[in-house]
Amino acid sequence: MGRRNLLGFLWREYPDLRVDACSSRAVGWAAMTAGRVGVRWCRGLLGGVLALSLAMVRVTSAEQGAAALSNAAPLLEELGKQAEDRSRSEAERLQLIKTLGDWGTAQVRAPLLAVLNDPLPSIRAASARALGWPENREAVAALRGRIESSGEPAVVRAEALESLGRIGDDSSRPVVLAAIRDPDDGVRRAALWSVTFGSLANPADRLPFLRQAAEDRGVDLVMRCQAMKLLGEAQDGSATELLMRLLEHEPPIPMPLPRDDATQQEVVMVRYRQMRDVRAWAAHALGRIDARTALPLLLGSAESPDDFFVRLTSVQALVSWNVPEALPVLVRRLDDPFIDIRVTALVGLAKSGDRSVVDAVLARLSDPASKVRTQAVVTLAELGDPRARPPLEALHETELNPNVRAALQKALARLPR
Repeated sequence: MGRRNLLGFLWREYPDLRVDACSSRAVGWAAMTAGRVGVRWCRGLLGGVLALSLAMVRVTSAEQGAAALSNAAPLLEELGKQAEDRSRSEAERLQLIKTLGDWGTAQVRAPLLAVLNDPLPSIRAASARALGWPENREAVAALRGRIESSGEPAVVRAEALESLGRIGDDSSRPVVLAAIRDPDDGVRRAALWSVTFGSLANPADRLPFLRQAAEDRGVDLVMRCQAMKLLGEAQDGSATELLMRLLEHEPPIPMPLPRDDATQQEVVMVRYRQMRDVRAWAAHALGRIDARTALPLLLGSAESPDDFFVRLTSVQALVSWNVPEALPVLVRRLDDPFIDIRVTALVGLAKSGDRSVVDAVLARLSDPASKVRTQAVVTLAELGDPRARPPLEALHETELNPNVRAALQKALARLPR
C-alpha cells in the first residue's frame, strides 16, 4: 500500500485525530532529537517530518475543507523558509521546493518566487518547474523574466517555458513562440510542448507545431510519436510528405518480438519501445490520413523484417484502405511470427471479399494461436466460399477452444452446403 493510501486509511480509521496536533508532536519530536544529537542530518529529518506532515494535511483536506487547508499554513511557511535557506544542502532544498510545488496553491507562491532568483541554476530550475500549476498567472512575469534573462542556462529556461505551458496564460504565448526555434533541444522541446500539448495550444496553429515536433530529432521520441498520432487523428493531409520521409528515413528502433508468455516486465519494455517507434507511428498516421500516395512505402514497411510494430501499423493502414495491391502482402503476413499481425491480415482478407485467398486462410485453421484460428473461421464465413465448409466441419469435431467453437457455429450457419 502506498504512503498516501496508508495515511488516508489511518485518518479514516481514527477521525478524532487532528492533523495540526499530530504535526506539532512530530515536529516537536524531531526538534528534540536534533537538540540532543546535535548533528547536521537532523535538519533533514526535521524537513522530512514537515513534508510528511504536509502530506497528512493534504490527505485530509478533501474531507475537512478550508479548515484543513488553513492548518497547512504554518507548515508551508516553515518549508518555504527552509527552501530559501542557502546554508542547507542543495539536495535538501531541491526536495523542499518539490514538496512546495506538489502543493501547488497560492500559499506556496511567495517562497517559490523567492528561490526563482537563487544563485544556483538547479534551484532556479526546480522553482520554475514548481510554479507551473494551472492558472498560476501571478508567476507568469517572473517566469518570463527567467526565459528572457541574458545568460540564463537552458535548463532553467526550459523549465520556465514548460511551466508557462501548464499555467495557460495567453499573454505568455509570444515568449513561448519565440523559443520554438531555439538552438537548444531542451528549450525548443519545452516551447513546442507548451503550444501542442500544453494549455497554450491554439487550434489555429497547433497542426504546424505538431508537424515541427514530429520532425525535430532534438525532441524526445515519445513526444514526436504522440505528435504523429495527433496528426493522424486530425487527418492532416499537409503532414503526408513529412510522415513519408519519417517512415522511409528515420533510424529504426530495436523492436524484438515479444514472447507469447512474456512477463509483466517484458510487456512494459515492449510498450516502452512502441511509444518511441517513430516509423511505426508515421505508418499509423499515414493510414489515418488516408494518404494513398504512401501506398508503395506501406507495402514495403508492412514486411519490415526487424520491427514487428512497424509491420503491424502498416498492415493496419493497408487493411483500413482495402486496396487490391495489398492482397499479396496480407497473404504473406498470414505467416508473420507476431499473432496480432496474422489476425489483422485475416481481417483485411475478409474485408477484401476476394475468394482467391481462401486456401491461404484455410491454412490458418491449424494456427497454434486460438485468436488466429477464431479470425480465420470468421474470415472464411465472410468470404462465403462453400469450399470452406468441409474443413470447418472437421475442425468443429476436434476444436476445444470455446471462442473458436462459437465462431465455427456461426460460420457453419452462414455457409452454403
